[in-house]
Amino acid sequence: MTPAFRLGLVALLLSGCVESTPQYSLADGETGVFRSANPGRAIPVNQIKGMDERQLTATFGAPKLDRRDASTRVLRYSSDACVLFIYVNGTQAQYADAYDPKMRPIPADRCAGSVAAQKRSV
Repeated sequence: MTPAFRLGLVALLLSGCVESTPQYSLADGETGVFRSANPGRAIPVNQIKGMDERQLTATFGAPKLDRRDASTRVLRYSSDACVLFIYVNGTQAQYADAYDPKMRPIPADRCAGSVAAQKRSV
């Protein structure tokens, strides 16, 4: 085996060891991108605030996640474009935020419209 052939073989074997760049972001200041096949009509966050569980279910369907942390519940909804988190204290929604599929923040009102337009019954 010639040295040139050996070097070429090593280069070929090592070419499969290339590390790829991760395809996600954890809110490093990068603005998210909202793209939806069915965006619906934006629902302002101030309209979401104050909704009770019945109103949230009627608007967004059943949450994909319902998590309790002390006195706060976190409800997670999703559409083809985003993930919407609604924070409930007591019996009413207090806050909402939204992220694109790469977990970059996007306007919650646009995401809420998309989730409502695409809600599915469970």
